[in-house]
Amino acid sequence: MTAHPEPWFLPEIHDLHPGMQDRLEALIDLFPPVARGRIAFSIVPDWQGKAPLDAHPRFADRLRALPGTAVLHGYTHSLGPSLADWFFYGHDNRSEFRNLDADEAARRIDLGQTMLTRVMGAAPRWFCAPRWQQSAATGPVLRARGFRGFMTTRGITLFDGRTVALPALNFDEGERGWKIALAALPRRPRLMAIPRARKPFRFVLHPGDLDHPFLIREIRTLSARLIDGGWTARGLDEVAA
Repeated sequence: MTAHPEPWFLPEIHDLHPGMQDRLEALIDLFPPVARGRIAFSIVPDWQGKAPLDAHPRFADRLRALPGTAVLHGYTHSLGPSLADWFFYGHDNRSEFRNLDADEAARRIDLGQTMLTRVMGAAPRWFCAPRWQQSAATGPVLRARGFRGFMTTRGITLFDGRTVALPALNFDEGERGWKIALAALPRRPRLMAIPRARKPFRFVLHPGDLDHPFLIREIRTLSARLIDGGWTARGLDEVAA
Protein backbone atom coordinates (compact mmCIF):
# COMPACT_ATOMS: atom_id res chain seq x y z
CA MET A 1 0.00 0.00 0.00
CA THR A 2 1.34 3.45 -0.97
CA ALA A 3 1.43 5.94 1.89
CA HIS A 4 -0.10 9.33 1.16
CA PRO A 5 2.26 12.24 1.88
CA GLU A 6 1.40 14.37 4.88
CA PRO A 7 -0.29 17.60 3.70
CA TRP A 8 1.56 20.80 4.58
CA PHE A 9 1.42 24.58 4.32
CA LEU A 10 3.78 27.53 4.69
CA PRO A 11 2.62 30.04 7.35
CA GLU A 12 3.33 33.74 6.72
CA ILE A 13 2.71 37.03 8.49
CA HIS A 14 3.13 40.18 6.42
CA ASP A 15 3.63 43.86 7.23
CA LEU A 16 5.65 43.55 10.42
CA HIS A 17 6.38 47.09 11.62
CA PRO A 18 6.48 48.83 15.01
CA GLY A 19 2.86 50.01 14.80
CA MET A 20 1.54 46.44 14.76
CA GLN A 21 3.60 45.20 17.71
CA ASP A 22 0.52 44.72 19.91
CA ARG A 23 -1.03 42.48 17.22
CA LEU A 24 1.88 40.16 16.64
CA GLU A 25 1.12 37.56 19.32
CA ALA A 26 -2.57 37.43 18.34
CA LEU A 27 -1.63 36.77 14.71
CA ILE A 28 0.81 34.03 15.66
CA ASP A 29 -1.85 32.40 17.84
CA LEU A 30 -4.30 32.20 14.91
CA PHE A 31 -2.10 29.56 13.28
CA PRO A 32 -2.26 25.89 14.30
CA PRO A 33 0.33 25.14 17.01
CA VAL A 34 2.42 23.11 14.55
CA ALA A 35 3.00 26.27 12.49
CA ARG A 36 4.04 28.76 15.14
CA GLY A 37 7.76 28.00 14.99
CA ARG A 38 7.94 28.00 11.18
CA ILE A 39 6.40 31.32 10.19
CA ALA A 40 7.91 33.43 7.40
CA PHE A 41 7.84 36.99 8.80
CA SER A 42 7.73 39.67 6.09
CA ILE A 43 9.30 42.73 7.73
CA VAL A 44 9.02 46.34 6.51
CA PRO A 45 12.23 48.19 7.51
CA ASP A 46 10.71 51.71 7.54
CA TRP A 47 6.90 51.54 7.39
CA GLN A 48 5.52 54.45 5.33
CA GLY A 49 8.89 56.16 5.70
CA LYS A 50 7.94 57.04 9.29
CA ALA A 51 8.81 54.01 11.44
CA PRO A 52 12.43 52.81 11.04
CA LEU A 53 12.99 49.57 12.91
CA ASP A 54 16.23 50.74 14.50
CA ALA A 55 14.31 53.53 16.26
CA HIS A 56 12.12 50.98 18.03
CA PRO A 57 14.46 48.75 20.07
CA ARG A 58 11.69 46.89 21.93
CA PHE A 59 10.11 45.76 18.69
CA ALA A 60 13.54 44.95 17.22
CA ASP A 61 14.24 42.72 20.22
CA ARG A 62 10.96 40.86 19.61
CA LEU A 63 11.80 40.38 15.93
CA ARG A 64 15.17 38.85 16.78
CA ALA A 65 13.50 36.41 19.16
CA LEU A 66 10.96 35.14 16.63
CA PRO A 67 11.35 31.52 15.56
CA GLY A 68 10.99 31.26 11.81
CA THR A 69 12.39 33.12 8.81
CA ALA A 70 12.85 36.86 8.26
CA VAL A 71 11.77 38.12 4.84
CA LEU A 72 12.52 41.60 3.48
CA HIS A 73 9.14 43.10 2.58
CA GLY A 74 10.03 46.18 0.54
CA TYR A 75 11.44 49.20 2.32
CA THR A 76 8.52 51.52 3.14
CA HIS A 77 5.67 49.47 1.58
CA SER A 78 4.52 52.67 -0.15
CA LEU A 79 4.81 54.59 -3.39
CA GLY A 80 2.90 57.57 -2.04
CA PRO A 81 -0.66 58.90 -2.49
CA SER A 82 -2.91 57.42 -5.17
CA LEU A 83 -6.53 58.33 -5.89
CA ALA A 84 -7.32 54.86 -7.24
CA ASP A 85 -5.79 53.14 -4.22
CA TRP A 86 -7.63 55.49 -1.87
CA PHE A 87 -10.93 54.60 -3.55
CA PHE A 88 -10.42 50.83 -3.68
CA TYR A 89 -8.31 50.24 -0.57
CA GLY A 90 -8.69 53.31 1.65
CA HIS A 91 -4.98 54.14 1.73
CA ASP A 92 -1.90 55.03 -0.33
CA ASN A 93 -0.33 53.01 -3.15
CA ARG A 94 1.14 50.05 -1.28
CA SER A 95 2.61 48.37 -4.42
CA GLU A 96 6.06 49.74 -3.68
CA PHE A 97 8.06 47.63 -6.17
CA ARG A 98 5.55 47.26 -9.00
CA ASN A 99 7.14 49.69 -11.47
CA LEU A 100 10.62 50.35 -10.13
CA ASP A 101 13.62 50.51 -12.45
CA ALA A 102 16.86 48.78 -11.48
CA ASP A 103 18.40 51.85 -9.83
CA GLU A 104 15.43 52.62 -7.60
CA ALA A 105 14.87 48.95 -6.79
CA ALA A 106 18.54 48.67 -5.81
CA ARG A 107 18.35 51.79 -3.64
CA ARG A 108 15.36 50.52 -1.66
CA ILE A 109 16.67 46.97 -1.39
CA ASP A 110 20.05 48.22 -0.15
CA LEU A 111 18.39 50.40 2.48
CA GLY A 112 16.14 47.56 3.58
CA GLN A 113 18.89 44.96 3.61
CA THR A 114 21.14 47.24 5.66
CA MET A 115 18.38 47.92 8.18
CA LEU A 116 17.40 44.28 8.60
CA THR A 117 21.01 43.18 8.89
CA ARG A 118 21.56 45.73 11.66
CA VAL A 119 18.34 44.90 13.50
CA MET A 120 18.27 41.12 13.02
CA GLY A 121 21.99 40.43 13.17
CA ALA A 122 22.03 38.70 9.77
CA ALA A 123 21.27 39.67 6.19
CA PRO A 124 17.83 38.62 4.89
CA ARG A 125 17.91 35.83 2.31
CA TRP A 126 14.35 36.16 1.04
CA PHE A 127 12.28 38.96 -0.51
CA CYS A 128 8.54 39.47 -0.86
CA ALA A 129 7.45 42.58 -2.72
CA PRO A 130 4.57 44.50 -1.12
CA ARG A 131 1.30 43.21 -2.58
CA TRP A 132 3.46 40.59 -4.35
CA GLN A 133 3.89 43.10 -7.20
CA GLN A 134 7.49 43.16 -8.38
CA SER A 135 9.03 44.83 -11.42
CA ALA A 136 11.14 42.82 -13.87
CA ALA A 137 14.17 44.89 -12.85
CA THR A 138 13.94 43.80 -9.21
CA GLY A 139 14.86 40.14 -9.64
CA PRO A 140 18.40 40.70 -10.97
CA VAL A 141 19.06 43.18 -8.15
CA LEU A 142 18.04 40.60 -5.55
CA ARG A 143 20.20 37.94 -7.17
CA ALA A 144 23.23 40.25 -7.22
CA ARG A 145 22.81 40.93 -3.51
CA GLY A 146 22.83 37.30 -2.48
CA PHE A 147 19.13 36.59 -1.92
CA ARG A 148 18.01 32.97 -2.34
CA GLY A 149 14.78 33.96 -4.05
CA PHE A 150 11.54 35.88 -3.90
CA MET A 151 7.87 35.17 -3.27
CA THR A 152 4.87 35.81 -5.52
CA THR A 153 1.18 35.01 -5.13
CA ARG A 154 1.72 31.79 -7.08
CA GLY A 155 4.84 30.49 -5.42
CA ILE A 156 8.53 30.94 -4.73
CA THR A 157 11.14 31.74 -7.37
CA LEU A 158 14.62 30.50 -6.47
CA PHE A 159 17.79 31.87 -8.00
CA ASP A 160 19.11 28.34 -8.50
CA GLY A 161 16.62 28.02 -11.37
CA ARG A 162 13.76 26.29 -9.57
CA THR A 163 10.23 27.53 -9.00
CA VAL A 164 8.08 26.12 -6.20
CA ALA A 165 4.37 26.28 -7.03
CA LEU A 166 2.74 27.37 -3.78
CA PRO A 167 -0.35 29.60 -4.06
CA ALA A 168 -1.02 32.17 -1.35
CA LEU A 169 -4.28 32.26 0.58
CA ASN A 170 -4.70 35.90 1.59
CA PHE A 171 -7.40 37.68 3.62
CA ASP A 172 -6.20 41.29 3.30
CA GLU A 173 -8.14 43.61 0.97
CA GLY A 174 -7.32 47.01 2.41
CA GLU A 175 -9.64 49.11 4.55
CA ARG A 176 -12.82 49.45 2.46
CA GLY A 177 -15.59 47.38 4.03
CA TRP A 178 -17.38 46.78 0.72
CA LYS A 179 -14.23 45.44 -0.92
CA ILE A 180 -13.42 43.20 2.04
CA ALA A 181 -16.96 41.77 1.91
CA LEU A 182 -16.85 41.21 -1.86
CA ALA A 183 -13.47 39.45 -1.67
CA ALA A 184 -14.85 37.02 0.90
CA LEU A 185 -17.35 35.56 -1.58
CA PRO A 186 -14.90 33.83 -3.96
CA ARG A 187 -12.59 32.92 -1.07
CA ARG A 188 -15.16 30.83 0.83
CA PRO A 189 -15.28 27.92 -1.67
CA ARG A 190 -11.49 27.84 -1.59
CA LEU A 191 -11.49 27.71 2.21
CA MET A 192 -13.73 24.65 2.01
CA ALA A 193 -11.68 23.02 -0.76
CA ILE A 194 -8.20 23.39 0.76
CA PRO A 195 -8.55 20.79 3.54
CA ARG A 196 -10.06 18.30 1.07
CA ALA A 197 -7.54 18.87 -1.72
CA ARG A 198 -4.59 18.37 0.65
CA LYS A 199 -2.31 20.35 -1.68
CA PRO A 200 0.45 22.61 -0.29
CA PHE A 201 -0.39 26.31 0.02
CA ARG A 202 0.70 29.47 1.82
CA PHE A 203 -1.43 30.59 4.77
CA VAL A 204 -0.93 34.39 4.86
CA LEU A 205 -2.04 36.77 7.60
CA HIS A 206 -1.88 40.59 7.85
CA PRO A 207 -2.31 42.86 10.89
CA GLY A 208 -5.57 44.27 9.52
CA ASP A 209 -7.17 40.83 9.53
CA LEU A 210 -7.72 41.29 13.26
CA ASP A 211 -10.06 44.24 12.62
CA HIS A 212 -12.78 42.02 11.15
CA PRO A 213 -14.46 39.37 13.33
CA PHE A 214 -15.68 37.38 10.32
CA LEU A 215 -12.11 37.10 9.03
CA ILE A 216 -10.93 35.89 12.42
CA ARG A 217 -13.68 33.24 12.33
CA GLU A 218 -12.64 32.16 8.83
CA ILE A 219 -8.99 31.88 9.87
CA ARG A 220 -9.77 29.96 13.05
CA THR A 221 -12.10 27.60 11.19
CA LEU A 222 -9.43 26.85 8.60
CA SER A 223 -6.81 26.33 11.32
CA ALA A 224 -9.10 23.85 13.07
CA ARG A 225 -9.72 21.93 9.85
CA LEU A 226 -5.99 21.73 9.19
CA ILE A 227 -5.42 20.36 12.69
CA ASP A 228 -8.22 17.81 12.26
CA GLY A 229 -6.81 16.80 8.87
CA GLY A 230 -3.32 16.11 10.17
CA TRP A 231 -1.67 18.97 8.29
CA THR A 232 1.83 20.06 9.21
CA ALA A 233 3.76 23.26 8.50
CA ARG A 234 7.05 23.82 6.71
CA GLY A 235 9.34 26.80 7.06
CA LEU A 236 10.55 28.80 4.10
CA ASP A 237 14.03 27.26 4.07
CA GLU A 238 12.49 23.78 4.33
CA VAL A 239 10.30 24.48 1.31
CA ALA A 240 13.27 25.74 -0.70
CA ALA A 241 15.29 22.64 0.20
